[in-house]
Amino acid sequence: MFQQILEQTNVITYVMVTVTVTAKFHNPSLSRRKEWQRASRLYRDTKQFCIDGWENGDFRKSVTTASIDNDLYSAIQNQAIREAKSDHNKNGEVRYRESQPFAVNNQNWEIDTTGNGTVVVGFPCISQWWYTPIEVYDDIADPVDRLMEGDAKKTRLQVYRRGDDWYCTFNIEYDADTSGETPIGVDIGERHILAVTAYGEDESMLVSGGEAKYVRRKYRSLRDSLSQAGALRARNRVGDKEQRRIKDLNHKLSRRLITFAEQFENPVIRMENLEGIRENSSWSGVHSWHFHQLQQFITYKAERAGIRVEKVDPYKSSQTCSTCRSLGTRDGDHFYCEECDRGRHADLNASENIAQREGEPCTA
Repeated sequence: MFQQILEQTNVITYVMVTVTVTAKFHNPSLSRRKEWQRASRLYRDTKQFCIDGWENGDFRKSVTTASIDNDLYSAIQNQAIREAKSDHNKNGEVRYRESQPFAVNNQNWEIDTTGNGTVVVGFPCISQWWYTPIEVYDDIADPVDRLMEGDAKKTRLQVYRRGDDWYCTFNIEYDADTSGETPIGVDIGERHILAVTAYGEDESMLVSGGEAKYVRRKYRSLRDSLSQAGALRARNRVGDKEQRRIKDLNHKLSRRLITFAEQFENPVIRMENLEGIRENSSWSGVHSWHFHQLQQFITYKAERAGIRVEKVDPYKSSQTCSTCRSLGTRDGDHFYCEECDRGRHADLNASENIAQREGEPCTA
């Protein structure tokens, strides 16, 4: 995750960078795993207790840990109350059906190294504080090192189970020098699902939207046939298959984009504001295509790779010359500017415009 620019001098621009770190605990003991599992259930119950109390009028929003009757450390109870309050303010009555990742704020957990250099994370739970090694893989090594050296700040810690393994996740915030960044402009469209330009590097990438269109046509035809036959269950299964196909395609597209960006020095990915695409596009299929999911996958994978992502205003990015800023004409895949006599692939022209625009931070 990345947040807004904090300081700019005549020479160097700094941004406050926020990186999401997810790390796997290394071989936690059985006693730890049992207690963490119990804490996950108690955390869910604490949040549900608060939601139910507010809905039933049993107490006011200013509920404290004095009202919580369980064995969780008070720091965890406080975090559960804060999360429940946020959920209730946004969604009203909420029903938590699964165990919840339990969390503590930034002041109530620690990260340190042992004598042999192993990184350990410590946090309170039920019976005690637990200090457990985490696996520091290459993608998170740099931000973790910054945190250990005192050059970064940490946010709340979440602990959760995935399959048979336990993980923690937290954010690390630090100032970063953005001079020398390579803007990567990304245009998303029907004919070319990704048009990408590395501004100033004379490098670009076009990915056809043919596979996405084929998937949509295929499953739309199947749904229509099954609806006419009255096979509603089969129709719903077809919809599930389409979702899986599109999700798999989005994963492949986002991985391909990140691989492209990683070849440049200090890349920053700039994408169109996708809400604007959905609202203003004349392409009816844009509403059924999972643009938001694609953006999420790109952003998530970029964060894991240490790449900032910004969303920019796409206004007239397809109609404006990326060289002289004059309005040009588009004929299919070709863009032409009479002002500077420049011709270019229309989608790449748009992506080059996007690369040159300052944007707002985009987080997963």
